[in-house]
Amino acid sequence: MTFRLALLGAIKHWRRSLMVVVAVAVACMVMVTIGSVLNGVTESFYSGLATGAGHVRVRSAAEASAIDLLGLDSLIPDAQALATRILDSGGKDVLDVEPVLSFGALLVEKAGQEVTEPRNLPMRGSGLRPDTYFAESARGGLREGAFLPEGKGILISAAAARLLRVRLGEGVLVLVQDRNSQPWYEELPVTGIFSTESADFDETTFYMSFDKAGEMLDVAGSARELRVLLRDRAKAPAFAAKLSKKLGSGAAVEAGAQSGTKAGAQSGAGLEVTDWRSINASMLSLLVIIKIALGFMIALFGLVAGTIVTNTVLMSVMERMREFGTMRAIGLKARELRRLITLEGAILGLAGATVGLVFGAAVVRALSGSGVDFGGLMENLGLSRYNRPAPSLAWYALCTLASVAVGSIAAARAARSVARMGVAESLSSIR
Repeated sequence: MTFRLALLGAIKHWRRSLMVVVAVAVACMVMVTIGSVLNGVTESFYSGLATGAGHVRVRSAAEASAIDLLGLDSLIPDAQALATRILDSGGKDVLDVEPVLSFGALLVEKAGQEVTEPRNLPMRGSGLRPDTYFAESARGGLREGAFLPEGKGILISAAAARLLRVRLGEGVLVLVQDRNSQPWYEELPVTGIFSTESADFDETTFYMSFDKAGEMLDVAGSARELRVLLRDRAKAPAFAAKLSKKLGSGAAVEAGAQSGTKAGAQSGAGLEVTDWRSINASMLSLLVIIKIALGFMIALFGLVAGTIVTNTVLMSVMERMREFGTMRAIGLKARELRRLITLEGAILGLAGATVGLVFGAAVVRALSGSGVDFGGLMENLGLSRYNRPAPSLAWYALCTLASVAVGSIAAARAARSVARMGVAESLSSIR
């Protein structure tokens, strides 16, 4: 009976009810949108872990203090053998272990009759396996050709191809400096062209096979790092600590002695094992700042929206004093009147939440297509500059509960004021 009266009251005074519903709907829509953007940023970061440095990274201890970040004096020798060892010892927790050889290079446009002054482009190359897990952005953004078919050729971005005036299947000169500081260049065919949403990444990165990179640099079998991909990233710190104990400096010395290379001797100092939280410490700090900023925006908007809803509900209730006085006169108790008004506020809050969720979901869907442009901020983190909001059922439920709570609390405050008034005073109130 109380619910029916509350619903009839909301419908009868539909103009005031509509104001409350609109206020709640707008607040809910904004909260859903901002929350989905925040969730999208978080998911983008965590999904980028596997395409970045992996969940655990193994590299030479000398690499951390090296002046030249792309130098060849601190590589891990016999990298594939070490990768196999880690994979075998990791058991079911390890999905894959891959050696990666990053290096500096100069891509030079092939000279010809129509090219008198070849263009060149300094870039960072990555030697990877053709079936790598760590180039999903390039693989997903492949526009032409294939991703290093049979380990041949190079994969460059559409931006780099445009700057070098090269097309799929044509050759480009790759100039590198080998471990003896001697220049080495070779013409390689462009077997694939990709395009991601990060202009900075596209203009600075290209790929070739791990074996070909080692051959050109004269460091065959060596890698700058080993990237370990786990089935559960939460286990990364424990796995890193366990792996560090297993390897130790003795294992590094043994590997270096077997290789007999300059890089191997340098690695005798030991191996550094780092989990993804340490690798991405700066990114995690920035993510926390983004969460705090968006959380502050949500809280501020929620406070403003709550104040508006409260005032709207209070005005609606106060204008109906004579109606409530009549109810009291025919036997409705003060406690029952408070319950009636509070329930009416909850109904309006739920109605506003429903409308807000519908429009909020529509906004999130629209933004998911084009993405929210964060400019160079995300690119500096190695992620796409366009963040796509990710809807969350938990967040939708939270917004719904918050909307109902605000409507109920606002109505309850107004109900206390009404209940304190006597029947005669309520009946004599101006409509």
